[in-house]
Amino acid sequence: PGASVYIPNPSWGNHKNIFADAGVQVQQYKYFDKDTIGLDFEGMKADLQAAPEGSVVILHACAHNPTGIDPTREQWTEILEICSSKGLLPFFDSAYQGFASG
Repeated sequence: PGASVYIPNPSWGNHKNIFADAGVQVQQYKYFDKDTIGLDFEGMKADLQAAPEGSVVILHACAHNPTGIDPTREQWTEILEICSSKGLLPFFDSAYQGFASG
């Protein structure tokens, strides 16, 4: 109760609607860097580190929708460390398992 859900920016269009319709406050974290056409990992880390304890973080297990960009294994380790140290609850969307690095 009272926790926010953080979705990547951009994200699958229905993520925001699903949580908002359930009365959950939706926030976004940086994901896509349009200049490099890659992952904005520094922005993502900064946004996750700023999220309040108990927040839910939507993570695409692989083949991020809509960008198709996946974190590296090393980046996944850092994401895990942030979630663990900040008390964030990862929630995985694995709709496209096997379509990219997963």
